[in-house]
Parts: sequence; structure tokens; C-alpha cells
Amino acid sequence: MQLAQIGVIVVLLLAWAAISWRGRRALDELGRGITALDEGRRTWPNRIRTGGAVGRLTALFDAVAPRLEARIERLEQERRQLRAVLSGMAEGVIAIDPRRRLVFANASADKFFGLDASAVGRLVAELVRSPQVQEAVEATLTGTGPYEGEINLPSREPGLRVPSRILAVHGTPLTGSPPQGAVLVFHDVTELRRLERMRQDFVANASHELKTPLASIKAYTETLLDWALHDENVNEKFLHRIEEQADRLNQLILDLLSLARLESGQDFYEHGPLALVPFIESCVESHRGRAEAKNLNLTVNLSPIGNDTLILADEEAIRQILDNLIDNAIKYTPEGGTVRVRGQLLDNCVAFDVTDTGIGIPRDDLPRIFERFYRADKARSRELGGTGLGLSIVKHLVLSLGGKISVDSRVGSGTRFMVKLPQFQPPLQKS
Repeated sequence: MQLAQIGVIVVLLLAWAAISWRGRRALDELGRGITALDEGRRTWPNRIRTGGAVGRLTALFDAVAPRLEARIERLEQERRQLRAVLSGMAEGVIAIDPRRRLVFANASADKFFGLDASAVGRLVAELVRSPQVQEAVEATLTGTGPYEGEINLPSREPGLRVPSRILAVHGTPLTGSPPQGAVLVFHDVTELRRLERMRQDFVANASHELKTPLASIKAYTETLLDWALHDENVNEKFLHRIEEQADRLNQLILDLLSLARLESGQDFYEHGPLALVPFIESCVESHRGRAEAKNLNLTVNLSPIGNDTLILADEEAIRQILDNLIDNAIKYTPEGGTVRVRGQLLDNCVAFDVTDTGIGIPRDDLPRIFERFYRADKARSRELGGTGLGLSIVKHLVLSLGGKISVDSRVGSGTRFMVKLPQFQPPLQKS
């Protein structure tokens, strides 16, 4: 009887040990599955079956794990898609937490503010040295709604004379009271603001340029009607002034119409093969009288370009380019100076430049001289006449011919404009 009892106890102990071993294995397997799910690795169904609470727990995990895995995969895919969208945006996007620390920044924000991967978790005030950005952050986090504004972002490389950028800012606080963070979107509106200023300048300048000759015509006309019409000492002189101002007004309107057609892409020139050398020489000769009247030395040297060298252009387009460049050179060169027109061949291009020994153009004005109505010396330019549209027309004509124009100038030493146009190669005739 004693031996039988001992045997029963041994059997029970062995059964308990087996059950405990299977339970421990099941719990270990369940722990590995949970760890794999937490680490984002693919989970495998638990192959160990046991009863009791452990068995029910492992069975429940086996049933839930695939659904959790699928949900995690969908969330990860959505996260990757969202990051791809944010990275592809031209606008800069940053997210901050309530402590003003950076949570996220897309590629454009990195470019705007010079951020890198180490920026996440740091204070925005440490990363972006701009009081205006800090004001936008504070206004978004402490305001009662979305924030709208604009900031001027100085260049991080002032030595390169890179202009500051203008950024429009839209800040949105996250839900909560107080907000649990904020998202700020920065849009670069520098070019838009520049175009708006150009439009405003154009309207103001066009109004002024139209008003000036009209005011002169009206003044001379009123004087003639009042008393000077029958005064032989002044009436003819006044009529000549009226004619001059009418011609100036007419030229301004013609230039405006020409520039409008060029900017709209209307092709009103008939381009064809044109021998450039004799045409340039003819244009230069047409200005020789004005140059001699100012005692200027007007020279032309086109020997590097053959007489049979062709470009594809309309004569009137080339004439406008040359007339504007040579006229400016003569106009802004003091008496006794020199105006040179030279030609050369560069790769597959025909190049000619107009160089003078005139007053020159300040370096800060060079980037804007091709803008409509822009004048480096407004008082002197109006005194010498002109519409302020010549160089803008020249640039548009050169671009319409597939060419390029550049300018070099030093104050007091003169200016050099170079025009490069594609050389025309006539098609080979079949024998």
C-alpha cells in the first residue's frame, strides 16, 4: 500500500512537471511573439497547445496577432506615404511640441532653416535664429486659432550677397487646451512679392512716362492759345517742342506695344537667314552722325566673322537690338569717348558686343537693368530722353532668337553688352 501511494505521488509529480513545462514553453512562446510584434517583425502562430488560462491566452494571441500585424503594417505604410508627401512639398513644414521642441521637419524646412537629422528634439529657438519665426511659434501656441503672417528670412551666407527670402507662414495649433503642439507651414513668396513690386513699379513708371510728355504738350498748347500763337519769336519754337513730346509719347506707346507682344510670345517677326556682318555695319553707320556730333570715336571690327556667316533672324529684330545698344552707348558716353562694336565666333554662336567708355552702371543696379522702366540714374536718363524700355525689349528679342545677352560694367570706366546668337547652318542640298 505504501509503495502504491508512492507510485501515485510520483505519477502526479511527473504530470505536474509536464504540465508546468508545457505552460512555461507556451508562456515563453507567447513572450517571443509579443516581442516580435513590438519590434515590427513577422509573427508566427504559437504551435504549443496547453489548457487552462495560459492556453486560452495563447489561443487569443494567435487569433489577434495577425490582425494587429496587418493594422501595424497599414499604419506604417500610411506613415511612409505621409512622409513622402511632406518631403516632396515645396513648402517647409515643421511640427513642434508644447515645450517648443522640434518633432518633425520636412526636406524644404531643412533647406529653409539649415536643419539636419540631429535637430529633432531640440528647441526651435536654438535651431532657427530668427525672432520672427519665434513670434510665429508663440502666436500659434498661445493664440485662439490659426496664425497667418509673413517673415523675412535673412540669408545664412551674407558674404555671397544672397538676398533675404520672404516666407508666408501658416500656423495651426494641435487639439487640446493648452495645445499639444503646433504645425507651421512656410511658403516661399519671394518671387511673388518681387513680381508684385515690378507690377507696381511698372504702373507707376508708365503713368509717369505718359504724364510727362502730355503735361509738356498741354503746357505749350495753352501758352500758344493764351498769347504766343502770334508771337513769331516763340510760336515756332513751341510747336517744335510739342512735336518732340508727341514723338516721345508715340515712341513710348510703340515700345509698350512691342514689349507686350514679345512678353506674350506673339511671333510678329519673319525670321530667315540673315548675313550679320553687312547688316551690323549698316546699323553702325546710321549712328555715326550722332557719334561725331558728340566727338565720339565710333569703331566697328567684325573681321572674326565671315561675310557669309548667317543667323536665323528678322532684320527688324536685329536692328532694334543694335539701335538700342548703340544709342545707349552714345547717350551715356561723355564727349571724346569711344564706342566700339566688335564681333567673334564662339562655338556654334555668333557674338557681337557694344562697348563704351561711358559713365558705367553701379554693380547693385546690374541685375535689374533689363527690367521695364528701370533706370540706374533716373534724373540723367530722363534728361537724355528715352522710354526706359529699350534694354527690356533687347533682352526679350535676344531670347526670342534663342540667344543670350550679358553685361559687364564699372562705374566711371564704361559698359560692355555682349549678344550671342545661334549660327545658322543652311541644309545641305542633295546632289
